[in-house]
Amino acid sequence: RRRRRRRTNDNINNRSNSTTSTSRFHRVSPLRAVLKNGDKKEDEDADKEQQIQQQRRVLTTEEENERTMFARTSSSLVSKTKSNSNTAARKEVPNIYGIPRDAVFAPLAGLLVSQLVLYIGVGVLLPALPLYAQSIGLSQSANGLVISAPALAMLILNVPTGQMADRYGRKPVMIAGLGIMAVADIGTALAKTMVFLIPTRLLLGVGRAACEGGDRAYLADLTKRVPEKRGIITAAQAMVHGFGLVIGPLIGGSALDEYGPATAFYVVGFAAVGTAIGYAFLPETLSESERSTDEDFFGSADDNDDGDANNAANNNGNTMPSFLKFLNLKNMTKRDKKSNLGKLLKDPDQRLLLTCAAANSFGFVAKLTVIPLFASGQLHATSLQVGELFSLTALLGLATAPVSGLLSDAIGKRWVLTGSLALCALGLAVGSGSEDLETLRLAVGCWGIGCAAAGPAVNALAQEIAPKGGEGESLTLPKTAADIVFLVGPIILGGANDLTDSQGAGILITAAIAGVASIVCAYGAVTYKKPPQRFG
Repeated sequence: RRRRRRRTNDNINNRSNSTTSTSRFHRVSPLRAVLKNGDKKEDEDADKEQQIQQQRRVLTTEEENERTMFARTSSSLVSKTKSNSNTAARKEVPNIYGIPRDAVFAPLAGLLVSQLVLYIGVGVLLPALPLYAQSIGLSQSANGLVISAPALAMLILNVPTGQMADRYGRKPVMIAGLGIMAVADIGTALAKTMVFLIPTRLLLGVGRAACEGGDRAYLADLTKRVPEKRGIITAAQAMVHGFGLVIGPLIGGSALDEYGPATAFYVVGFAAVGTAIGYAFLPETLSESERSTDEDFFGSADDNDDGDANNAANNNGNTMPSFLKFLNLKNMTKRDKKSNLGKLLKDPDQRLLLTCAAANSFGFVAKLTVIPLFASGQLHATSLQVGELFSLTALLGLATAPVSGLLSDAIGKRWVLTGSLALCALGLAVGSGSEDLETLRLAVGCWGIGCAAAGPAVNALAQEIAPKGGEGESLTLPKTAADIVFLVGPIILGGANDLTDSQGAGILITAAIAGVASIVCAYGAVTYKKPPQRFG
């Protein structure tokens, strides 16, 4: 029993020792466990960092793949959008007879429709103009002064108004000119003496200088967008003018007998107002960046000759509105230094252009003065027959203008001017010796064809040789030459009739001038060298 007890006690002791040893082990194991846990955390952190780096690498490779794919797709999309934009542009901006619809054709149509209204009124006035002076008791010399008065104002103001069109835009100058024309025409209808008649006709010249300077520059802006269609565009304008001059004289010839010659001036005044309303809806062709500044015409304060820059700035810049500087005599002398007129007149093409424009204008002067007097005095034609004579020339010109435009683009403006002026000389020479009204009609019709062919060619040549940035000033040169002719032409042709005591002397002088201009133009066409084309 004792042995059993001892054994059991030993077993118990052994168990207790084992438990104590295990408890002792467990007492030490937490440190080891902490160390092991720390190692495990470090391992886990390292694993996490490796996983994050792997994920980053995956993301970077994916991003690079996405970027490359995006670049490829974007380049393809850009190319597609470019092609789509080009096709869309082609679809959005169609051409009408080779002319862009929105950029050129639409404003050109608005311009020509508005001018049609004005030229119908001008056509009404044509047969009434030489007869109105006689109706209020004026002599032939006084009639010549009345016809020449607008040309004097235009001769002085053509260059300033052209520069104003380059400075302030085309539309404001055009609309302001038409408003002045309307006032002047209504004033002419109310005037019954030379004291009031001459100022109203001078005022008409002011309005015409502004209106015609602006619309010439407007048409030049349109033709620069399609230079290969310059001839046909100017021919379209000549056709519209001719159509108005066909309708107008027929209306004016019948209105003269019923309401008197003064009615024609009221018609022209209201036609000018209607044209101004049409111009108001036109888009402006001269952008702000293309417009000239006051310094371009008048120079800065440092350019003053007197050396007093501050006084010049105070006298011209502060006390005077900008648009009135163009009419200031002191600034006109300064403007001559900035102007390109001297340089333009040295150009042989410009001199050729001025010769042709002057010769063609002599024909218009004969049409307004000596031809109606020849028809009524020598051939005893009535007012209605004189109006029919004007309508006939305009109708022939209406058919000739598009042919002239096509020929100008095909064979050149100079050759067209040569042939047209020769035809004018032939018709006027035959008309000066006409013995009946039928022969006069044929002769004046021949002149009308030549004159209608020369008009678009003169305008197209002026637009072709106009320097960039000075179109308004350059395009006033042929108009200035025409105004000089209208100023002195009635006096020359009427004086020739009085000196020779013949109704056909003035017509014969006009024929000689057209013949000389045709020879000069032929020489210019032969010696002209076309500038080389630049490619690329």
